[in-house]
Amino acid sequence: MLLGYISCLSFFLALVCLCTSGQGARIVIGYRVGEAQKINDKNTPFRDPAYDSQYGSQIGNGVYLVAKPGGWRETRGRTNYHCVFKADEDKFDDAAKAWVPSTYWDQGEASIARYIRNFDEEPDETVRISYIDGYGKVLQMLIPTKMVNADTLDIFAKCFPSKAELIAYEAATVDWTDWNLYGEPGEPTW
Repeated sequence: MLLGYISCLSFFLALVCLCTSGQGARIVIGYRVGEAQKINDKNTPFRDPAYDSQYGSQIGNGVYLVAKPGGWRETRGRTNYHCVFKADEDKFDDAAKAWVPSTYWDQGEASIARYIRNFDEEPDETVRISYIDGYGKVLQMLIPTKMVNADTLDIFAKCFPSKAELIAYEAATVDWTDWNLYGEPGEPTW
């Protein structure tokens, strides 16, 4: 009887190890304020490619994050949720990451893509970091639409109705400057 129990336990432990191998620990990669229903339904972000344009936004098309909880401004006139984004540590460490200096801001996706290709990296698979235009040394991170929707980084996201609830769940500030980034940050704008 005891031998059968030990065999079952050994089998169960082997199965657990097999199922969890290849999965790294999750690390906080950033925060944003946004609509929570789509995120909380599956605990994963989604970016509608219909919102993407050749002109992009400051550093391209995708999901923008900031480094500290509550660091993203709320949008007036709508319900705002405070979200944390975590990624598989191994997958995130393996992902290409690049600074986007101010000379490329608001220059369109094609210009930023050429800049990233200078590092022999694929623009749609490179996490981008820059200062936020007009906010001094405050940084932002962009995860390109393709990476978000393919779940390249195995992102887990969770949103809360208030900043206080988010901070009770996760309060870590992320130091993006510690990461291995291609390029130089350039100068912040005030």
